[in-house]
Formats: sequence, C-alpha cells, structure tokens
Amino acid sequence: MQNTSIRSIFSLVLCLVSIASAVAQGTGSIKGTFKDGTTQEAIIGGTVRLENSSIAGPTGVDGSYSLEKVPAGKYTLVISSVSYKTVSISNVAVTAGKTTVVDGNLQADTKALDEVVVNGVRRTNTEISVINEIRQASVVVSGVSSEQIVKTQDRDAAEVVRRIPGVTIVDNRFIQVRGLSDRYNTVWLNDVSAPSSETDRKSFSFDIVPSSLLDRVLVFKDPSPELPGDFAGGLVKVYLRKPVFNEKLLTVNYSTGFRDGTTGQDFYTDKTQAGDAFGFGATKRELPNGFPQLNSAYQQYERDFYARQLENTFAIYKMKAMPDARFNLSYLDQFKLGGLEIGSVTSLNYTNAYTHFNIDRNLYDVTGKRTDQFKDDQSTNNVRLGAIQNFSLQLADGGRLEFRNLFSQQARNQQVTRQGLDDNGTLNRRSYQAGYQGRTTYTSQLAGTHIFNKEKTHFDWVGGYGYSSRSEPDLRRVSYQVSPSTGDNRPETQTVLTPGAGQVDVNNAGRLYQNLDEHIFTATANLKQKVALGAREMEVAAGTYLEYRKRSFNARAFGYSLNANGMQGLKNEDVGNIFAPQNIGSDGFRVDEDQNSTYHYSATNELEAAYVSFSLPLGEQVKLLTGARYERNVQSISTGINGQPVKQDVTTNFVLPSANLSYNFSEKSLLRASYGRTLNRPEFREAAPFFFYDFDFNVLNYGSLYLKPDSPLKVATIDNVDFRYELYPSAGQLIHIGAFYKHFTNPIENVVVLTSNLAYTFANAPSAYAYGVELDLKKDLEFVTPSLKNLSVVFNASLIKSQVNLGDNIVAWNKKRALQGQSPYVFNGGLYYQTPNNSWQVAALYNVFGPRILFAGSDQYPDVVELPRHTIDLTLTKTLTDRLSLNAGVQDLLNQRTNLVQDYNNDKTYSAADPSLSSYRRGTYYTLGLRLNLEPRRAATTPLP
Repeated sequence: MQNTSIRSIFSLVLCLVSIASAVAQGTGSIKGTFKDGTTQEAIIGGTVRLENSSIAGPTGVDGSYSLEKVPAGKYTLVISSVSYKTVSISNVAVTAGKTTVVDGNLQADTKALDEVVVNGVRRTNTEISVINEIRQASVVVSGVSSEQIVKTQDRDAAEVVRRIPGVTIVDNRFIQVRGLSDRYNTVWLNDVSAPSSETDRKSFSFDIVPSSLLDRVLVFKDPSPELPGDFAGGLVKVYLRKPVFNEKLLTVNYSTGFRDGTTGQDFYTDKTQAGDAFGFGATKRELPNGFPQLNSAYQQYERDFYARQLENTFAIYKMKAMPDARFNLSYLDQFKLGGLEIGSVTSLNYTNAYTHFNIDRNLYDVTGKRTDQFKDDQSTNNVRLGAIQNFSLQLADGGRLEFRNLFSQQARNQQVTRQGLDDNGTLNRRSYQAGYQGRTTYTSQLAGTHIFNKEKTHFDWVGGYGYSSRSEPDLRRVSYQVSPSTGDNRPETQTVLTPGAGQVDVNNAGRLYQNLDEHIFTATANLKQKVALGAREMEVAAGTYLEYRKRSFNARAFGYSLNANGMQGLKNEDVGNIFAPQNIGSDGFRVDEDQNSTYHYSATNELEAAYVSFSLPLGEQVKLLTGARYERNVQSISTGINGQPVKQDVTTNFVLPSANLSYNFSEKSLLRASYGRTLNRPEFREAAPFFFYDFDFNVLNYGSLYLKPDSPLKVATIDNVDFRYELYPSAGQLIHIGAFYKHFTNPIENVVVLTSNLAYTFANAPSAYAYGVELDLKKDLEFVTPSLKNLSVVFNASLIKSQVNLGDNIVAWNKKRALQGQSPYVFNGGLYYQTPNNSWQVAALYNVFGPRILFAGSDQYPDVVELPRHTIDLTLTKTLTDRLSLNAGVQDLLNQRTNLVQDYNNDKTYSAADPSLSSYRRGTYYTLGLRLNLEPRRAATTPLP
C-alpha cells in the first residue's frame, strides 16, 4: 500500500513535467554594463528593466547587470538611477538560448536631488544587493540572500544559516557562530529581539522560519554601538520578505520527501488527538480542568477517584511512515486605502515530516569500561503551520511604514522504546518515553523609516511584541525489569519498576505536564545625522533600545506506585494496559503528585540601552566608526527550593566601547580592523532551580540556583578584535580573508556535576580565549576558461583555537580543553551551475564542522564530544515554463553517523575509536517538488536594486 502511494506520487509528478515541458518557451538573456557618461565610473545601484514586463535587475559594483529567462522577442530596455537621466533603448532582440549584450552610458540629471521622488522599494533579497550591503557596512558582516537560498532548496532558516561563513547548526535548529556555543549568539527578527520558546536554553529556534519567508540573513561578527551588546560569536539578523511595489505574484510550492530508514517503515505513535494534523494537539492532552493536587489533603479513595480521571494514554500504536509533505503559498499585491498605496505580503506554509532513528547508547565507569548498553527505537512526527502577513506604506519623503506579523505553530510527537542490554547482549530492561510538545511563536512589529533635510537626517523606529509558549502535556515514562525465558516453557516476563507506596518516581513510572509562556515587549529608535566636516561629511548617530521580558513556567509531576496490598500480577501488564483506570485502587496502583517548589518559577528581565556613535572620514580612503553603548539590565527570578521561597534580583551596568576602522584601497577592495567589548548574560533557565530528567542521556539537569542558591551566575564579558580584507572582483562575487581574537572573562558553560546521580548544570569558568582565521569566497570560474562562465563556487572556512582557563581550584578531566560548544574548524562549500537561459540549475553542497564539546566533563567524567560529520547535498531545478519549475534534491548523501564520544584514555584527541555515548544515522533524504508562479504583473512604479 505504501509503495503504491509513492509510485502514484512519482507518476503524477512525471505527468505534470511532461505536460509542462510540451508548452515550454525558449528564452535568452540580456547582459551588459552601464557607466557614468562623464567620469566613466560604474553606475552602482541602478535599475535595468524591460518595458511592459516583470523582468528587471540591478547594476552591481562594476555597473554590470544580467536579465535571465527572457522569452525570445524584441523589447525596450529602460535604464534608470537616482540623479541620472533615464535611458530607453528600443528594439533589443532576444534569441532563444543566446545572450544579447547591451552596454551604455548615463548622463547626470540637472534636477536637484530633493526634487527627485522615487516611488519604489529597494530590493534587498538578491545576491548582488546582499553583497553590496556587506561591502558598505561599517562592521564585519556575512550573509545569504533569498536568491541563493532558492538554489540550495533549504527548507527552513536553520538549514539556510549553516551556509554562512563560520556558522554551524546544533540539533538541527540552534546556531553556532565561529564555533562558539549557541548561548554566545543573539538573534534579531526584523531588527528586534526574537522570542525563544526553549525552556532549557537561551537560543532562538531557527526551524520555526521556513526558508520561503526569508528575504536575507545577515551575521554581524564584531560589535558596534548600534548593535546589542549580548553576543560574542555573532548577532544574527533574520529579515522576512517584504512587499515589492512593482509586483503582483502568487507562488505555490509543494514538495514531498523520502528518508532512508523512515519512509515506508514501521513507525510508532500515541493515540491521535484532534488538532494533531496542524500542530494544535497539546490542548487535548492537558490535565482535566480543575484537576486537584493529589496531596495529603485528600483521603486515598479521593485520590484514586481523581487518578481514574486521567486517560490511559500509555498505549503505543504502529503505522507506516508516510512521505513528508511541504506546502507553501505566497501572495504579493498592492491595494489602495484612502488614496494610499499599500504593499502586502501574505504567506502560508505547512510541513508534516517523519523521522525514525535506531540509536545506540552506552554508559561507562571511570575507567572507560562499558556498564550499560541500550538500543533506542525513536519515532518522531514534526508538524509545522506558519503564516506571515506584512504591510508596507511608502512615504512621500522616501521613508516607509511597515506592519509585520509572523505566526508559527510547531508540534513534535515522539515515541521512544529503549532496550537495555547486559554485558552478554541479553535484554534486561525496557524503558518507554512518549510525549507531545507544542510550540507557539508570534511576533508583531510596527516600524517606521523617515528621511528629512535632503537625506541628511534619517530616523527609524520599531515597536514590537513577541509571544512564545511551549506546552509539553502528559510526558509519559515507564521502565520494566525483564526476566528472560528460562527455557522450561516459562516465557519472558517484564515487571514495571515502581517505588514503594506513596512515593513518586516520575522517571520510571510517571507523567509530567509542563508549560512555559513568555511575553516580550521591545522598542527601539535610531537617529542618524550627516554633519559637514570641512570638505567631507561625518555621521553622528544615537539611539535607544528598551526590552521587557516576562516568563512563567509551571510543571506538575505524577508518579504511579503499587499499594502495599496491591496485586503483584499487575506489575507484569503490557505498557498499554498497566495504568488503565481499573487498575487504580487499593488492590492495584496509586497515583501521587510530586510536591516540589522548583516546579514553578516566574521571571522578568528589563533591559535599557542607549548608544552614541561617530562615523568619521579620516581621508579619501579611511573611515572610522567609533562610540559606546550603555546597557542596564535587571533580571529577577522568583521560585522556591525545598519549600522555601527564593528570589533573585541581579542588576548589572555595562559601558561597551567599540571602534571599527576601514581602509578602502579602491571601489573593489578594503581592509577592516575593529575592537569592541560585548557581554553574555545568564538566561532564565540557566539560573532557575528547576531540574528535569533527560531521558536521552539518563541524566538530571539543574539550574545553577538549585546547587548554589547564594551564588548567582556572573555576566561574562568578552573583548573582541577583528581583521578582514575584502575583495569584490565583480557584481555578485567576493573574496574575504579575516582573523579574530576573543578573550572571555567568566564564560558560562554547561558542565557535568557529580551528585548522587550524573547531572548537568551551568557554571562560570574563570576565563577563556578563542582565535582563528576565516575565508569566504563567491566566484564564477570564467577566469579559468570561458567555457566555465556558468559555473560558480561558494566556499568558506573557519579555523579556530580556543581554551578555557579553569584555575587552580577546579579539578577536571582535561584542564586545557576547548570552550564548551566550540568547533576547531568549520567548512562549507558549494558548486553552482546554471545554463545561459537559466532553465537548468544544479548545485552540489558540502558541510563539515570539527569536534565540539556538548557537555564539559569533571575529574571523573570526560567531556561529551560530537564528532565531525561530513554532509553532501545535491539539488536540481528545471524551469519548465515561465510559470512552472521542478526541483529535486538529495540531502545527506553520505549518511554518516551522528556520534557522541568520550575521551576516556585522555589523549586529548577525539575519534570513532573513543567510547561512544550515543550514535545513529539520520538517513539520506530525497525531495521532489513543483513551484508554480501565477500572473506576474508590473505596476507603474519602479523598484530599486
């Protein structure tokens, strides 16, 4: 049945391809260069378009342009640029499969610039525009455009950002920049702080943003007064698509995916609830309304009565994993409201994906001898529903007003069956974990940009609200002790592990309900003023950023135990039947609630920041951006430990100076040098004393206040130094070579702590350092031979050395280890080929990162290290008609193991020969999809590049 469904999908796609190919049109291209008619300097930022057509493009740093996929015929070419007279060239002939070259000059317009009114929106999502933005920035920046994203066929922002120099992804959704842990990076969404839906870490989850919604992603790697101070690796700015006033376009994408080892194979899930298909199933799994605390205030028969109200959801159901499905619809349009023209972007997206992994897990004693061996069967269904609605109003002064909205609903339904093996490989234990997790993220922003005084005064502001929630109702765990068959007709038996009557063991026989809600309010304003400085101009900037975050977290934990006079036979029931309501009572199980004050905490964070900066021209070729940022932060946490209230209020004040110097050798090359101080604050969850059991690694996780309630985590400070040489050979191409150094004081790390059980917590190390070199390259290969002009290469590499100074009072397995989360190297590469008429696009992509410490060890427990994993992705796009294209891809072609190891022999190196804590293969992933563009139309307005 499953194979029939797959064959049907392929047959349908091939049929559509055949029909579309039959009506495909021949196309060609137009290329050329435009210069200033007097000085012969390149026209940078001009617009080249075909009259009465939707085809347009910008001129790059060398004045060149390229219009691809132009249907054969004759056109009028229109060239325009601010402060130049518009030029029209008639009877430009385009022949299918060939390139028409049109060069020319533009003459300066005699009108004053304050009389020029430009009605349009600057395009920011092309490869040329992003490279220009990087080149013109005053700081070290890397980035990726939506134009390149389309070529890679990445599905969400997490896959997109790993293509950026020095960037890697952890757990398929958290970002590392320059190999530094995700905690050292900050994410902004459309120029305000992005919300986090993670209960146990600081990071923004990049997988909530589908790639189709991205305009561009920029990573700022060194500090500047106008940037937030809380980062060390990088500040990641994610920009969503915005309206373009010259287009009306409906785009529909549908793709399906097939994963080796998952699609068509056995897959396990729990009882389906209403809302599961769209990610809203958490509400149906919550505790019944008004469910009381099962404590001593109730008689036992009353507790039993309420316990029977809990639905028996421990059963596991088997099915076949379906192919993944992904759908996206985007609509760009304009409408008039009271004489105002408003641009609109609307987008809906949906994903339903499956993974099935067989995971090997091991535990070791202090000598490295394996003490426990496990086999996990993990089935995960991920559902994502998202929407974006952005409006933009162009103002007469050249500014604009924007109203941006993003909604994302994600759900993860995961079932894990664990088989425990003894030294002989004989089954001795079974464990089950089943849970559903729902995550909701919503952001809304009202933003304005205003231009005054003949473009000498710029003022922008943003007011934002963000909401995130994470609901994990009814997380179930059950453990059985297995007695193997004795061979005398006595079958294997399994006995559930429950504590004594009245005790609670949530980890072996229990249910956990937890919920997090966070609200974030932001406001920012920036003023830039150009001031005459002799024959030159300097720019003075000042601004403020205000942020208020409020979080509440609640958890309730229930455990099953066998009553003193309970029937022992019940302990051998199947996992789906054992905790049925009829088994609750004096002759069976009882349910008690774990009364723990750490299961609840509330927290607030107030951030007030202000800055001033000066951009000074120190000659024809030298520019200095310098200034300082002041940040005042108040973090408050209210909770309890062992029934006693705990309240922590920490106020910090920091002045963060920075200076960025650039030397321009020419229009195409420059050198940057910078210094700045940044910081890294502890996150709510890192401080809050709530602890939870990590089923995957069989460990406990503690907030720092639980172990040291009188010693709050310190704010880490980082001194950053950067150098980079930048070369821009031609439009859309770049070569960057850089070096950096960072010194950390009080870095915060996730470390092992040896309590009665193995556990992790958060702690400050005395100091650390990291330094490295980077290379970023985007270049076509025409310089090798003209026959390779349609082949381009993208390559970036980072080599990094880091070390933590643990001091004399800290005993560790490796006292000269790297920073927790730090990779010693990161490599990304890509080969892109497209035919002259752009009807075929092919890409081969490569990624690898060096071994990185996930958890820093102790003197009795080695660091847990993730080994390098080489990945190769292949993508293909075929333009079938002007409206329809086919895309196909293979991801993770090598399918290498994800492997976590421990260096028990303490030789300071990490390889597959080291004892493995956890390892599995993700499976090669195949995708096939169609993209349909309907009725593109050009309005009377003109876009800017």
